[in-house]
Amino acid sequence: MSPPLGKNPYRPGVGTKPLYLAGRDQSLRRFRSVVRAAPEQPANIRLTGLRGVGKTVLLGEFRVVAQEMGWATAFLEFQPGHNTDDGVSAALMAALKAAREEISRVERLKSAVGGAARKAGTLGIGWGEFQMTYEPGASTTREDLSRALFETVESVVSHGKDGLMLLLDEVQVIRDENRASGQHPLSLLIAAVSSLQKAELPIGMVLCGLPTLTGNLLRARSYTERMFRGEEIGSLGPDDAKDALIRPLAGSTVVAEPEVVARVIEEVEGYPYFLQLWGAELWDAADTAEVDQLTERLLDAARPEIYRRLDLDFYDPRVATLTPAEQDVLLASADCAYPPLVVADLNAAISKTPANVNVLLGRLVDSGVLYRIRKGQYEYTAPKFRDFLLRRVSDTSQTSIF
Repeated sequence: MSPPLGKNPYRPGVGTKPLYLAGRDQSLRRFRSVVRAAPEQPANIRLTGLRGVGKTVLLGEFRVVAQEMGWATAFLEFQPGHNTDDGVSAALMAALKAAREEISRVERLKSAVGGAARKAGTLGIGWGEFQMTYEPGASTTREDLSRALFETVESVVSHGKDGLMLLLDEVQVIRDENRASGQHPLSLLIAAVSSLQKAELPIGMVLCGLPTLTGNLLRARSYTERMFRGEEIGSLGPDDAKDALIRPLAGSTVVAEPEVVARVIEEVEGYPYFLQLWGAELWDAADTAEVDQLTERLLDAARPEIYRRLDLDFYDPRVATLTPAEQDVLLASADCAYPPLVVADLNAAISKTPANVNVLLGRLVDSGVLYRIRKGQYEYTAPKFRDFLLRRVSDTSQTSIF
């Protein structure tokens, strides 16, 4: 019998940085390269991936790197309610105000304790001069946002920073309306930043979101393909997955048997959130059993609780707000070959008209449950989501899959 194991070193949470961040060194190197090339080259990155691959964690690391390189940062997580011109503008202006206040606060503290502040610089251009190159006839909302961006860049540079980096999360919820009379909040954001970058002002942005973000950007502005450097992240390779599982145990008395490590990596397919969840549950199981070995026997005993927590914490929230008709489509999709989910197969598996199915698929894309990879083909935005559906289908004790 071993003594209590102490604090669990695994961190399965939304945007929670693990004790050891595995497999993202190249992404961080590419981000540093992009920042170094600014402002002569636009410092823009499109960061995409499925849920649970660690996009938000990596975005947080980008923030640390940018600050280490002398850039001020403004962070914002978009919500569905921001998906209007005014909503995007108001949310960004609040984030910009917070960035200006933080820079001012830090400089005041440095001055108060006698710290040496960096020599303040200037942009070498004023808003009045910049307006001369601004598109005539631009909307008031866009001009207001552009001016707020300009003034924030001006402020951070005057406080000795090299530039301003916007770090925007969950950007897939922002999309332009197809109707000519609709709103175009994504175009508003892109055009406002692009107009400053054309004048070689030191501003960059990282747009982070689900794979649907790529298509949304192209539909908003065709030139975004050249404006952004794509950074798509996914599951970890075997070596990185092993490090992610084992490295948090360093300094503890707990040892993971090689066999259980291999089984976990194979079972979770290298997805970072799952590695943290499996590790956390194995640690707690070992603590309960008063042992200091993570073994295959312990994994078998803990598996029901692992999957109960996985479904409750990771999958159920994705579908809790869906309508019964949308849930019906997901239930039917579990009987189709995958990947990808082919619309023709789904039409054959469900008692709904093809027109109705297409509408429901569109709503599932808007809800962030599916994304379209090409005409008539879709994939789930959460890894191993079909396995979750199959577990629900096989659970005959429930009257509903959700």
